[in-house]
Amino acid sequence: MTHISVTDRTPALEFAPQALKDGIEVVSLILMAGFAKTSTEAQDLVTSGTVWIEEKQITDPHHHVLNYAFDDGEILRLSVGAGKHTTIRRVG
Repeated sequence: MTHISVTDRTPALEFAPQALKDGIEVVSLILMAGFAKTSTEAQDLVTSGTVWIEEKQITDPHHHVLNYAFDDGEILRLSVGAGKHTTIRRVG
């Protein structure tokens, strides 16, 4: 579910730990965030090197964000290009 966080005004995608058990593909995250209109467009963003999660560049469109990625906190930052950002939150 996408919403605007009252605390930081950054759009956020929220997932329960169970939803992250098998992981969520980065292409799906890009689509959910509204940064691409089609899977093909989202895949092209990834393969062109413009997608980052935290400080890691993601170049594999099959990359999955898994529950253990949140071990150091409950929020990850997804960036696409220079000006598109959202947070991925583990809730519950």
